[in-house]
Amino acid sequence: MVKAWFIVAIMTGVYSDGTKDIYIFEHPSDHGHFHNAVMCQKYIGDNPFKIVKALVNEYGDRTPEKIMCVPEETVESFMEQGKT
Repeated sequence: MVKAWFIVAIMTGVYSDGTKDIYIFEHPSDHGHFHNAVMCQKYIGDNPFKIVKALVNEYGDRTPEKIMCVPEETVESFMEQGKT
């Protein structure tokens, strides 16, 4: 059962090893996550400028390829892959 949902941005550009930058928003709302995909998607729709501003602060002029809502299990998988 999914416990939480997070906003994740996949950035444009690919490194020589085929990987891409992935930005996981840690504080998209007061408590850091959403309880379901609908709440997450609504936040993205209601706050596009806030999301883009955070990405510009992190990556400069690079644009996001995709911004999506991701379940906690998938975020944990991203984190594990990033350790290798």
